[in-house]
Amino acid sequence: MLKNSVSLFLTGVIFAALAAPVNGQQLADTLRADTLPLVEISAARTTVKSDESALAVSVIDDGRIRIAQPQLTLAESLPAIPGIFVLGDANFAQDLRVSIRGFGARAGFGIRGIKVMLDGIPESTPDGQAQVDNLDPSMLQRIEVLRGGSAGLYGNASGGVLNLTTEGADDKTGVEFRMAAGSFGFRQWHAKAGFRHKNTSFKVGLTHVTTNGFRRHSGMKSTLATFKMRWSPAADSSIHLTFLANYTNSPQADDPGSLNANQDSINWRAALGANVQYHAGESLQQGRLAAILDKKFSRQVRLNARVWSALRQFDNFLPFRVGGQVGLERLTAGGMLQFELDSKARNRERQARYRFAAGLEIDWLQDKRSRFDNNEGLRGALGLRQHEVFSSSGVYLIGHWHPKGQLTLSGGVRGDLVRLRVRDRFLDDGDQSGDRNFQRISPWIGAAWRIRPRLNVYGNVTTNFETPALIELSNNPDGGGFADLNAQRTLSGEVGIRSRGRKQLNWEIAVFQARTRGELSPYELQDQPGRTFYRNAGYSVRRGVEAALGFSPFQGMEVWMNYTWSDFSFGKFISGGTDFAGKALPGLPRHNGQISARYHHRGGTFAQLSGRYTGRFFAENANAVAIQATTLVNARIGWRGMLDKVFCEVFFGSDNLGNARVYNNIRINAGGGRYFEPGAGRSFFAGVQFRL
Repeated sequence: MLKNSVSLFLTGVIFAALAAPVNGQQLADTLRADTLPLVEISAARTTVKSDESALAVSVIDDGRIRIAQPQLTLAESLPAIPGIFVLGDANFAQDLRVSIRGFGARAGFGIRGIKVMLDGIPESTPDGQAQVDNLDPSMLQRIEVLRGGSAGLYGNASGGVLNLTTEGADDKTGVEFRMAAGSFGFRQWHAKAGFRHKNTSFKVGLTHVTTNGFRRHSGMKSTLATFKMRWSPAADSSIHLTFLANYTNSPQADDPGSLNANQDSINWRAALGANVQYHAGESLQQGRLAAILDKKFSRQVRLNARVWSALRQFDNFLPFRVGGQVGLERLTAGGMLQFELDSKARNRERQARYRFAAGLEIDWLQDKRSRFDNNEGLRGALGLRQHEVFSSSGVYLIGHWHPKGQLTLSGGVRGDLVRLRVRDRFLDDGDQSGDRNFQRISPWIGAAWRIRPRLNVYGNVTTNFETPALIELSNNPDGGGFADLNAQRTLSGEVGIRSRGRKQLNWEIAVFQARTRGELSPYELQDQPGRTFYRNAGYSVRRGVEAALGFSPFQGMEVWMNYTWSDFSFGKFISGGTDFAGKALPGLPRHNGQISARYHHRGGTFAQLSGRYTGRFFAENANAVAIQATTLVNARIGWRGMLDKVFCEVFFGSDNLGNARVYNNIRINAGGGRYFEPGAGRSFFAGVQFRL
């Protein structure tokens, strides 16, 4: 039935493309990923040009985020950046797992150790957790990735930064509709509208997605709504007010669980029996509000203020009975105030230029957490009820100095006070209440030198610290209260060279090393599958080389390549009488890379082929279970152009074109040898988009 539906859909797509007039040349430029002018980077708190940045930052624009993509998860875009490794995009109960230079790989689910920002507002909670199930890729305009320790900028849990920006009405006005369908019951409907009225612009979007999933018991349903308003009351544009809101309702996200080697070899699409028996999965609702004030007092002085709040209601079903149902009500709130002083407008040529920013940031999180017995999907007896509070306060100073036109010196420092509190509301097993405090000063320094126009070298030394997340502290194998965990601390350095040359040639190379003390390492207990616990390791060392290249060999053709070599290992770690010194950190490949080529004809037709290589890596600390190297090939083809006065895009795609046997996720140090979450074989999707 699905094949017939897709065949009929593709027939209509092909006829529409053939019948359309050949007037897509004016749209060809929208397919380009980056333009040659220097890119302005905002991920480092202050806006700098790419050739002045002392930090490693990569940018993906809307052409690579949205064109001919399913627009289902960030995993479609992020592998285009070196230093990033992504797993788990098909398990919507566990959510996407993202690591940057190895930071974030420990996450049992979701994102840890990486700061995620959306339109300048933290998507990460102050304890370092981030779920991106409430982000709509259909609304994204730009992704910036800051690779490397960023505690001097963002405080706790900033091993890297994902800085996401959504569309505004100034980008595209009008009304847009999009429909897509594909293998395993994938269906998507999306609509958005952008318009302006005098000095106010609006952007609204609505997306509904359903899928049955490749594996048994892996279905998902989700509805996402997004609102963005920008108001500029002053005639000279000296003040801007931005209001943001989004809402997510996901009543179903099934978890098929992970399999051991025997189960994996018998049935690639099977779910773990206990996951089906106990209805493992999650449901959630989340709403978020934010406001941003940007005020220019003069050409040199600027104020930026932001406030935000979010409410998340979450129910989780785990594949065991005792304590196997989790109810969570989460409230977050925060604010940021930043002053900037820029001498650039006053000292144009002859004097040294400088730019400073000073800021204060407060972030607060409250979790009301309960655990009940899971009687095969029915709620049983209460076993835990506790209130958890995590608050973070930070002050920071950032400076950029240009003593000469070719040299930029950068640096900064941030001080953070982190407070954690748990209050036990279920006293049948005693009072497990407790408090933890962390304090940290995080300096950083760097320099960028423009050797010649469009070619520069840079280097930096940064620090990072990462407290255990609330869920990591709350998952105490000894019962309620906080687990006995400490913050991990990292010192890192890197040097790099990058060029945005002529003839559409862009490239970069970075070499880095980071040393982490108290590495938070995950493990599972065999009688509690799907529940991850943590312990501190002695220390670990991360070394790596990242390279990226983009060029256009001829008119209409673009090629992007990236490669990462990683040597991530334990320097000192003894657990359970076993010495893991010298063992590779699990869940991270030594070799990882991607190559993509896209051709767009002036008539509007385009095609893209990409190959992603993931090298061999290990599933556990002892490095006894290896995940073999895989190559994943994806293809896209479509047409973009005008049908009368309506912009139209039709597209068709195939993921895993070679039908390779791949794993969508690996559960690190899983109990009972259940490491493996099989990924889909060859799959297809197609869609159509209209803009009025």
